[in-house]
Amino acid sequence: MSKTAKMQNGGSKAEVQNTDGRMTFLLFMSVFISVFGSPFQYGYSTSVVNAPAELMQNFYKKSFYNFTGAELADDSLTVLWSTTVSIYCLGGLIGSLLVGPLASKIGRKGAILFNNIFSLSAAALMFGARFANSYHMIILGRTIVGIHNGLSIGVVPMYLSEISPPNLRGGIGVTSQLLTTIGILVAQILGLEFILGNEDYWHYLMLVGYVIPSGIQLLILPFLPESPRYLLIDKDSPEKAKKVLQKLRGEKDVDAVLDDMKLEDEMQKKEPKMHVFALLKSRALRSQLVCCVLVMAGQQFSGINAIFFYSTSIYEKAGVPKEYSPYATIGTGAINVFMTIVSVLVIDITGRKVLLTWPLVFMTLAFAILTVTQGLSEYLYCVCGCSQGINPNATLVGDVCQFVNQTGTYEETIANLNTTDPYAWIAYLSIVFVILYIIAFAIGLGPIPFIITTEMFRQGARPAAMMLVGSTNWISNFIVGLLFPLAQDKIGAFVFLFFMVVCGLTTAFVWIKVPETKHKTFEEIQRLFGGQDDETGNDWGVANDGYIPDPHKKSSKYAITTSL
Repeated sequence: MSKTAKMQNGGSKAEVQNTDGRMTFLLFMSVFISVFGSPFQYGYSTSVVNAPAELMQNFYKKSFYNFTGAELADDSLTVLWSTTVSIYCLGGLIGSLLVGPLASKIGRKGAILFNNIFSLSAAALMFGARFANSYHMIILGRTIVGIHNGLSIGVVPMYLSEISPPNLRGGIGVTSQLLTTIGILVAQILGLEFILGNEDYWHYLMLVGYVIPSGIQLLILPFLPESPRYLLIDKDSPEKAKKVLQKLRGEKDVDAVLDDMKLEDEMQKKEPKMHVFALLKSRALRSQLVCCVLVMAGQQFSGINAIFFYSTSIYEKAGVPKEYSPYATIGTGAINVFMTIVSVLVIDITGRKVLLTWPLVFMTLAFAILTVTQGLSEYLYCVCGCSQGINPNATLVGDVCQFVNQTGTYEETIANLNTTDPYAWIAYLSIVFVILYIIAFAIGLGPIPFIITTEMFRQGARPAAMMLVGSTNWISNFIVGLLFPLAQDKIGAFVFLFFMVVCGLTTAFVWIKVPETKHKTFEEIQRLFGGQDDETGNDWGVANDGYIPDPHKKSSKYAITTSL
């Protein structure tokens, strides 16, 4: 496929050459080392405290007694543990706010390398907490690792997009999400009781997932190239940029790529320097910003956390023994990884918009069905303490059913009650749609929000955009983590209705407002939105794929044509 972009300006036309490229060894290494050392740790951090949660809470009790000489009450333990989990999001928010200053000041590669300070110091604190008998060190370590993760998921997608040729940019961008899902899976596997999820070794979970990837990144990344776009546009070093491009592309003739970068630089110089507040006030870039922020919010409010929360109970209802539920969770994580690999392979064939829209349609349908199946599971039948159960007059306390008769009170665990749920088939149906939902999320809404953010802004506005979108990610994550358990406790499976509505609205927004960016240069993508280069202040709004500004409208300066 060849592409040309014709720029009409006062009757003169300049043709921009093909800027497609191939995967070279240096490009592969630059991608792998950046994502293994950074987004991998993000995925690992989100999952690593789940398996040893009970062991860590027991450690909190011992540590609290060591510091105060008093027992830690259950309510206080809940507060401390909730703080440990949620303060990670606060760290992530701080990290996302560092993206712009660091990426602009010391470069994309420099920011990635600098970020390892946070990772290694956090690992040292959390691992050392066991020996210092201090739960405070774990909480502080979780905060610092949140800063690392917030910075990494903002800087790394920028770096990937700027070193990638347009025809590979989508697949390379998805590798960030791929390593995130692998990090989640590795944490689940290492957290098994016979590996590190036990009393003797749980603190090693706080070490190995950080020291190994950071160590490898610190050893190899210094020998890999900086973003050529950063070198040319931010540092005004065309010779360095050209040398880096030649090495990344594996060819000497990179003039077409440099011309595209120079064009971007020229157009960018007509705009004011974009800091966060300038970007928020910019009418010309508002359409791009709204697209990226709302798609990111849609990702966090799409219910993926609810799906993982319910998956264990769904497996148990279907007859999976409780002791095997961690393996079922690992299987779910493996599906997540596999389907993200599929996304890597197909995103530059199908495009971003297709991979966002149709999986979102299916996610909406899946939530509608899960609302019904989980509602039926909860209200049609229960073993103990409800009118539709076999022991309606008993009381359920945890996993124990308490019975009262003429001789007194006696107890029986749910597991020991000889019962057969006539509606167990509903749980099997739920499992099917949980798996299908995860497949849909992993292909589309999981990896794409950060990719389109790096594509929709020029070099000057990109760091500020990543800061805002990253902040949206962490704030939304915090809100879901805070409110979901409360909503689930009050309305049970009907919480799925909220996520169904969010997925439906996100689908409509993507279909109407988000343009296709597949195989387009950064400058071509800017023209999809019109307006920002219009000196008269006209705003053409957002277009769908194939959008061509109407040349008959006043001040329309560009016409994009694509030939196959």
